[in-house]
Amino acid sequence: MARVAAFRSQLIAACGLAALAAIGAAVCADWRGAAVAGALAGAGLVALFPFAGLLVATAIVFVGTPSLKLTYAPGVVSQFFPAMLLIPPLCLGFLARAALDGARRPPLRRENLSVLAPFVAVVATLHLLALSWAPHTDFALGQLATLAFDVLYFCMLVAAVSDVRRLRALCLTLAASAVLVCATMVCGALYDWAGTVHLGTGAELNFELFSEARWGRIGGLCSANQSGGFLVFASFIAMGLAVGSRRLARAAWGLLALVFLTFAVVSGSRGAILGFLGASGTFLFLHAPSRKRLLSRSTLLVLALAVAILAGKPSFIDRMLVGFGYSGPLIFSAKKKTESTSNVSGSGARFRMWKQALSVMANRPELLLLGLGPGGFIWHTHEPEVHSLWLAFFFDLGLAGGLTGILGLAVLAATTANVLRRGPPGSVHVLFTAVAVAALAELGLHSAIDHDLTSPVSRFAWLYVAVLAASLRVARREAAAAKPRPAPETTHEELLAPACLPGGPALPVGPPGLPAHALPGPARAGDAAAAGAADCRA
Repeated sequence: MARVAAFRSQLIAACGLAALAAIGAAVCADWRGAAVAGALAGAGLVALFPFAGLLVATAIVFVGTPSLKLTYAPGVVSQFFPAMLLIPPLCLGFLARAALDGARRPPLRRENLSVLAPFVAVVATLHLLALSWAPHTDFALGQLATLAFDVLYFCMLVAAVSDVRRLRALCLTLAASAVLVCATMVCGALYDWAGTVHLGTGAELNFELFSEARWGRIGGLCSANQSGGFLVFASFIAMGLAVGSRRLARAAWGLLALVFLTFAVVSGSRGAILGFLGASGTFLFLHAPSRKRLLSRSTLLVLALAVAILAGKPSFIDRMLVGFGYSGPLIFSAKKKTESTSNVSGSGARFRMWKQALSVMANRPELLLLGLGPGGFIWHTHEPEVHSLWLAFFFDLGLAGGLTGILGLAVLAATTANVLRRGPPGSVHVLFTAVAVAALAELGLHSAIDHDLTSPVSRFAWLYVAVLAASLRVARREAAAAKPRPAPETTHEELLAPACLPGGPALPVGPPGLPAHALPGPARAGDAAAAGAADCRA
C-alpha cells in the first residue's frame, strides 16, 4: 500500500508538471520560453521517476546530434550530447529517493557494491591529478566534464539495476535503442543534412546526420564505428532475450538479432565485425552444448552471415581487405582504386597517430610516467580520439594509467569468468551470459582498435562497462541467494529434551525415525514421564 500511495503522489506531481509545461508553452509566444518550460517539466519528471529517466538516458546515449561543440584549435573539439542533460535531474532524483528510503533500507554491504568501484574511483582521481600537466587547461576541463558524465552514469546504472526485473528492463531498453539506431541509419542512407547555430566565439550547436554522402559510411545520429559496435552489442542482447523466450517471441528476437548484425555490416565498422566474430567463436569454444547445437547448423549460419554482408553492403569485403593492408584493385566497390596508401583509414592511420603521440612522450621522458593528461593525445595529434580504449589509459595517464587499465581488465575478466562458472540458474544466467559475450566483443576486442576514455565517443565504452557491472552485481546477488543454507545442527541434549504435548505430560523423543526407547541409557518410562511433567510445569 505504501508503494501504491507513493506512486500515486508521483503520478499526480507528474501530471502537474505536464500541465505547467503546457501552460508555459501557451503563455510564451517565443519558442525559447516554451522550450525552457518544457525542459524544466522534463527535468522534474526525470527527478520524480529516476529509474525510468535512467532508461531514457540509456536509450539516447547513442544520439550525437544536436551537440554543443566547443572548438579550441583546429581538430581540438569538446562536444556535449543530449543524454548529458539528463544527468543533473537524475542525480537529484536518486539522491532524493535514497534520502527518503534510507531509514527503511538495510545498510550498504560489500556484496552490493560493484567490483569495478575502486577501478572507477582510481581512474577519476588520476585524471583530476593529470589536469595539472595537461597541455590545454580549458580543453582538459571539457574532457573531464565528459568523464564526469560517464562516471555518474556508471554509478547510477549500477546502483539502480538491483534485481532481475530491472536487468531485463535494461536489456529491453538496449534493444529498443538499437532499433532507433537502425532507423537513423536508414535516414543516413537516404538523406544528407547538416547545420550549425553559432553561440559565440568557438561555440556552436551542431546538427549533422552521419550520412554516406557526407562521410562515406552510414552512422545515423552517431559515427559509423560507434553505430556498428552498439549494434553488435545489442545483437548479443537480443540473442540472450531469444533464449529466454517462447517459440514465437524467440523467432522474433532471433530475426531482430540478424537485423542488428546486418546493419552493423552496413556501418562498415571492421572492428565491430571482428569483435562479433571473435566473441562468437570464443563462446562456442567454451560452451560445448551451444557448440554442438550450432555446428550442426553451420551451413545455415555461414549463409546467414553471407546474406547479412551481401544484402547490407558488399563493399564491406573490400573495406576489410584495405584495413589490413590490401592495396590491389577493389572487387565489390564502385570505385576500383584503393586509398590505403593515403594512410587515412584502418590500421595504418591508427599506427601513425599512436607513433606520433609516442614521439611526443619520448621527447619528454617524464610524460612516459605521467601521461599526456586529459585530452593530451587529441591536442598533440589533432585526431578526434585515441582509437583504442586500453591505449587511452597509457596516453592519458602514463605508466600508472596503463597499469590501472591492465588491473581493471584483469579484475573484470576474472570476476566475469567466476560468475559464469558458478552463476545463478535460470533467466539471470542467460541474460548475464549474453551481456558477458557482448562485453567481450566490444570491450575486449573492438576496444583494442576503437573507443576512448574521455573523448566524446567514450560514452559508448562506459555504457558497455556499466551494463556489464550492473549485470555482474545482479548475477552475484542471485547466486548468493540461490545457495542452499546449511541446516542447523541438533545437539545430543536437544535430542534428549522432552516434548511437551498440550494437555499432558512430556514424552521422551528421539532422533527422527527412531522411537523413544532407542535413546541411549536404560529405558525408564515412568521416570522420563515424571521429569517431563516437571519440565512442562516449570
